[in-house]
Amino acid sequence: MSVVAVSAAGVLMGLRFKAPALIAGTAVLLIGSLVWNGLGLPGYVTITRFLILAFAMACAYIVGLSISVHRKRTQG
Repeated sequence: MSVVAVSAAGVLMGLRFKAPALIAGTAVLLIGSLVWNGLGLPGYVTITRFLILAFAMACAYIVGLSISVHRKRTQG
């Protein structure tokens, strides 16, 4: 479920914001992953989960950015 939420946020960022938003979003995701590790999971689980979520967000960001560029081309 968290992959869907991160992907939706990535698409929305791609539609509205540019590269600094992706960097900030990745930083927030990293901090959130480290804070959420209060469950006592091993470090490799936290890092793997972060990498999967960061990859999903980056791919969704590219999709949102592509949609934004396509929309701008068709409007003007």
